[in-house]
Amino acid sequence: MDRRSFNKLMSAGAIGISADPRVHAQIQQTAAVEDAMRPSRWPDQVFRRLLVDTHVPDWDPLFLSRLDPVEYVDCIARAGFQSLMQYANSCAGLCLWRTEVGQMHANLKGRDLFGEIISECRRRGLHTLAYFVVIFDSWASEKHPAWRILPAQGDTRIMEGRTGLVCPNTPYREYAFACLREIVGKYPIEGVFIDMTFWPCVCYCPYCTARYWEEYKTEPPRIVDWDNPDWRNFQKARQRWMLEFAQALTDTIKKTRPITVSHQYSVIFSGWMAGQPLETATACDYLGGDFYGGPTQYSMVCKAYTGLTRNHPFEYHTSRTSNLNDHVTTKPLERFRVETCVATLHSAAQMTIDGINPDGTLNHEVYEFLGKLNRERAAYEPFLGGELQADVAIYYDKESMYDPSSGGPVSKQFMWWEADRCAHSDALMGAGRILREAHIPFGLVSNANLEQLRNYRAVILPNVLEMTAEQASQFGRFVHEGGVLYASGASSLDRLDRKGPPYLLEKVLGVRYQGKLGTKITYLTPKDEEFKKAIWPQDQMTHMGPMIQAEAMSGAEVLATVTLPWVAPELGHVIGTHFAAIHSDPPAFAPGTNPGVVVNSYGKGKAVWVAAPIEAGSNMVNAKVMVSLLKRLLPGPYKFEVETHPSVEMTLFHQAEKKRLLAGLLNLQEQLPPIPVGATVRVQLPPGRRVSEVYHLPDHKTMRIQTAGPYVQFHLEPFEALAMALIQYE
Repeated sequence: MDRRSFNKLMSAGAIGISADPRVHAQIQQTAAVEDAMRPSRWPDQVFRRLLVDTHVPDWDPLFLSRLDPVEYVDCIARAGFQSLMQYANSCAGLCLWRTEVGQMHANLKGRDLFGEIISECRRRGLHTLAYFVVIFDSWASEKHPAWRILPAQGDTRIMEGRTGLVCPNTPYREYAFACLREIVGKYPIEGVFIDMTFWPCVCYCPYCTARYWEEYKTEPPRIVDWDNPDWRNFQKARQRWMLEFAQALTDTIKKTRPITVSHQYSVIFSGWMAGQPLETATACDYLGGDFYGGPTQYSMVCKAYTGLTRNHPFEYHTSRTSNLNDHVTTKPLERFRVETCVATLHSAAQMTIDGINPDGTLNHEVYEFLGKLNRERAAYEPFLGGELQADVAIYYDKESMYDPSSGGPVSKQFMWWEADRCAHSDALMGAGRILREAHIPFGLVSNANLEQLRNYRAVILPNVLEMTAEQASQFGRFVHEGGVLYASGASSLDRLDRKGPPYLLEKVLGVRYQGKLGTKITYLTPKDEEFKKAIWPQDQMTHMGPMIQAEAMSGAEVLATVTLPWVAPELGHVIGTHFAAIHSDPPAFAPGTNPGVVVNSYGKGKAVWVAAPIEAGSNMVNAKVMVSLLKRLLPGPYKFEVETHPSVEMTLFHQAEKKRLLAGLLNLQEQLPPIPVGATVRVQLPPGRRVSEVYHLPDHKTMRIQTAGPYVQFHLEPFEALAMALIQYE
């Protein structure tokens, strides 16, 4: 019986109702699970999705020989999954469908394994998609040497992996298109997921070289130099080529049959090497990708996907094993519950990644484990969806994901997976961690969807290295019309202006750029009482690195100045040189005079500028200062407030068509087992609305509510993982 039928029977007096509210709650929760387990519509009603990694070669006759489609699909269906993304090929490059284009897996002996699994899924009511990997293709690399990616001379790392790599600028692209036309035209699948649409390294094959020559009339550069227009042009070309390839793959599929297409989007926060621009989102019906970086990364990815995806729900991937390199070690139940509930917290679909045994079998015990978690999450699915509510936007600039001081031969640069950290990345993730732990409602905007800035009251620019004049104009208008802007370090610095690099936002920030101060360590010395309170009992605040030297403009208020160490750290040697302390580099006796933190009014809004990306630091005082500065310029009320442990993340979604708000809280403690924590939650209703009821989910139990100023307040009892409440208004 679904919940609607149950409520109808209750109101009609058709069934007896227990006076025990626990019994009533259990019936409601059971009804919610049954609702979620009913047939669903692809893709918007499908939240429990599965991918079984099948990167299996065919050199051993046992490989995949024991894969029984009936048993395989039965195991998956009984675990409560709603869809299966089935491998059509793999990084081995071998086809698992009956093909006239590629090379079939030898151990199939002509058998159409892909087709049999798709048929069995349809019989069991599972939605079906094809997994198709590009670029990482061993068979194509071995069969067609001319298609191979050719790294810079002297770079041998490409040969150290387990898969061959082919270039999308070669005739390989036509092979990939032909394969996809065959798969989509032959099988009744509902979508395709294309993996690895990014550059594993910089390619200098004849096709790339010729294409670059045709476009720029010169050879592609082989020295990384972010101040060199030739290198910057080459990087832009790499991004454009990959975007064109991704869009061509999508177009090929949709011209064959109008089904959903998504591309691997897990390199969203990767550095420049991968060369996948944010605009790849336009080639996807919805976004999806796999992540393993911990709570802050999970939160930031979901906020980014929320703003960039064309359709909801987006798809959040994570493996059931401790990592993809470990075939057997399953994450502890408590850990996997939290990681999969990250998707639920953000009203997203959860894609679980398992790995097939080389012989083609699955571990059935694992699917009993996964089934338990699927049933738990299913109870929340009928309530998911809506528009994320947030006051503060963190700005992510994909073009700033590099280190301007890191240059040299391309052959000496890191591969795409090895070096994603840079100044902007560190500050970006630091800002996300601080806002998450301080429970300040936040989202993420990027250089690909900056128009969404209008949905927020404040924006954070975390050491943004690249900014165009047009983007600066948008930020300027935002502040002028009443918004709040927080900028750190080099944000908006036009460092390529040879006449003297200015801040593009200098009138907004109230400072003029003059250069850099210090080297390995610098200090902020407060001039303002609130700043002093934020760092108490310290009298100065440390930054491990140089700061920006700037001049405060007329009318700007200086809250702190930059103080250098008593002795420059690099001068401290045992013989012939001075230092102030053996182990540390204490600040100079006299505070500096250069501004370090400046508040400026601009139009109807305000901006705060900090001379260094303090948000990248892990010390608690850094978080206190950033939150203090933000709240100073951005008073409440916020979309929500919550009193709970810093490890708990809260989200709020507005479902306007249903006149309700969905509050979710997830306990992201990293030490297991998690300690249950409770929360007092305050939610701001839409203007002019009045609360009618607040329900605990998924049992739909009515909760006691209070009015606290502009907020509706309620209390959640201690929970181990996920807690949700539905705020109904009229």
